[in-house]
Amino acid sequence: MKKWLAWILTLALLPAAACAGPAEQDGGNEGVQIYFLAPADEAQGSDRIRAQREILDLPEDAGLQRQAEAVVARLLEGPPEGDLHSPFPQGVELLHVELRDQMARVDLSEEFREMSGVELVLADYCLTLSLTALDGIRAVSVTAMGRPVGQQPKQLFYEWDVLLSDMGDVLQTVEVSLSFPNASGAMAVERRTISLYEGQTLAETLIAALLEGPESRELVRVIPEGFAVNYVRVESGVCYVSLPAASLAALPGDMETQRLILWSLADSLYSLDAIEEIRLLADGEELAYFGSVPVEEIAVRPKG
Repeated sequence: MKKWLAWILTLALLPAAACAGPAEQDGGNEGVQIYFLAPADEAQGSDRIRAQREILDLPEDAGLQRQAEAVVARLLEGPPEGDLHSPFPQGVELLHVELRDQMARVDLSEEFREMSGVELVLADYCLTLSLTALDGIRAVSVTAMGRPVGQQPKQLFYEWDVLLSDMGDVLQTVEVSLSFPNASGAMAVERRTISLYEGQTLAETLIAALLEGPESRELVRVIPEGFAVNYVRVESGVCYVSLPAASLAALPGDMETQRLILWSLADSLYSLDAIEEIRLLADGEELAYFGSVPVEEIAVRPKG
């Protein structure tokens, strides 16, 4: 992560950590835990993110979809009374919530794109904590009018992202090999030291570093800005990489560029000894093509 983003996350996470625990959720009529912001002058260095149980006036048999929509709507509105307030500015509206594979994809109106810095981080984390408090949601992505927000530190948030408070939570640092093309189009390796936190896997942390782009000026960023990955999971030597439809739609039309992106992902993942095969997924289905490039080109670790 770039240094300025690390400072933003540190500032946001320090006050959030103490309040950010797994919340109880008793159903629509009993109320749900929603995470709002305390006034900055009132917090005075203590918890800025605070949980409050809210009655959403949902029927007892309300499904997870309705619960999630109601939680986001209440978070945008703010609590009906008290000193806490919404982390989102007035004008931000909910367009839709999509639930798939225990992930909530929240699409907000264009006004969300105007947020930046610590306030953007706090809004993302309030939303993540509130939705992952619901049984059945473990990860959250947030977009504006269907597009990623460029200043977000990452595209997919888990509850444990908010539980991190400082460098004391780092389990270990690991040196990884990230593959980027050079100016002539040949793949080259950049060594990067990354930090692993509790709950994170090496494969997903490697991909997060890859999406940031190269640090060396001699290498070229080939993966488009805003390209996101839903999740990375390794099972019995097979690495499953789930891609959102928006990332696939944003691929460049040029087949050779698509191939460079695919090999950047594959070469980086195959640098991990535990990975022997790669499967790309979209909407739960295995992809045969990455744009116009057959996925079988990278499906098995190259020999030698």
